[in-house]
Amino acid sequence: MATGYGGMSRNGGGGVGRRRDELAARREAMGFTQESLAIRLGVELSTVGRWERGTLIPQPWRRHRIAELLNVSLEQLNEFLTATDDTVVDIGGVQATATHTTIKTTPWLDRALVLDDARDAARFARQVDASRVSSTTLERITIEIRRFASDYVSQPLSELFVDIRELRAEVFRLVQGNRSPVQMRELYLSASRLSGLQAHICLDLGHYRAAQTQAHTSFICAELAGHNGMLAWVHGLQSLIAFWDGQLLDAVEFARDGARYCSHGSIAARLPSLEARASASRGDKRSALAALTRARQARTFAGTEDDVGVFTFPEAKQAVYAGTTLLTVGDEDSIPNAVQESSHALSLYEAATPADRSSGDILAARLDIGRAYLMQSDVDGLADQLRFVLDVPQVRRTASIVKRAASIGEALAGPRYSDSPQTRRLRDEIASFCASPPALPPA
Repeated sequence: MATGYGGMSRNGGGGVGRRRDELAARREAMGFTQESLAIRLGVELSTVGRWERGTLIPQPWRRHRIAELLNVSLEQLNEFLTATDDTVVDIGGVQATATHTTIKTTPWLDRALVLDDARDAARFARQVDASRVSSTTLERITIEIRRFASDYVSQPLSELFVDIRELRAEVFRLVQGNRSPVQMRELYLSASRLSGLQAHICLDLGHYRAAQTQAHTSFICAELAGHNGMLAWVHGLQSLIAFWDGQLLDAVEFARDGARYCSHGSIAARLPSLEARASASRGDKRSALAALTRARQARTFAGTEDDVGVFTFPEAKQAVYAGTTLLTVGDEDSIPNAVQESSHALSLYEAATPADRSSGDILAARLDIGRAYLMQSDVDGLADQLRFVLDVPQVRRTASIVKRAASIGEALAGPRYSDSPQTRRLRDEIASFCASPPALPPA
């Protein structure tokens, strides 16, 4: 009796030993080592060795790929793998002889196949488990995003930009390596919120194209997270970007489209408020006033919210939007109502905690009240409101505030005010204010 491979003895010199030798020879002829073939097939090195020793046969679904790599037909591969002689197998010191036409029927080889398949399952489980994010990491990310959203209301952009950017890069890396469906939804939501915050920063800096790109990324991530509230919020942000970029029809359509994602919470009041302001700027008074009415109605059903800061739409901000809308409508009845709304916004922010006071909204309300004074030819009233705005440091200015101030400067340049020393002084101060646009300080 001749001794074969791997503890197996054979009767005779042909059959499986010869054919498995042909399998190994074909592998070598194609330039593969056992290890390189295993890598190409995605199996363990030992698995290829067991195929060639005759102690294991490849699963049927894997044979097409093996034949392809060895450049043989499926029939040739099956011939390499088929045994036609009696094989004596050593199992735990007991020898058994089996006459078979295929190794697949041997119980010992069936057990090996099961164990090999179990190893494949274990390897996959290890990969999935290694890709999951710890609950501590997810909780930390959520806490940091809530802090950014809260701080964004009252702090300069420079204090947040780098931190938001670094956290979002971390979340993007986690998304790319994660395989847990539940965690993926949470990570996509975090990516959406962080991209939304970056879009807001780009908007406040006046980089509208970059802002739309960031907002689009935020929307895609919100879709993948399946979060309707965030989808509605992002559409509101896209409406806001379009408005300040002069794309007024897009601003109206984004706001209207966002309403189909959310019918409750403060976002339900934000969307018609955005629509109202854009409609008024387009000269559509009827649509503007109708949207304001919907915004007020939505406010009565807003209820409590889980979100904080920039992801909410407080009553004070709604009053600022209403004031701007009514001022833009500009008829005799609307101007007093605009001043009333803007003054109400200032009162609400004055009563709020410092962390909840939006410096941008406060400046906007002041400029709207000042513009209302100017529309009534009260330059002194305008000067009083500008006093609160023009001394604001550059790091706290936003592109929208600069645009509002610039429009007042343009109005003062008209023939009605051109000869007044007071208006010339105000024009010079506004020009100096607008000459230093919002910007992040050097790193």
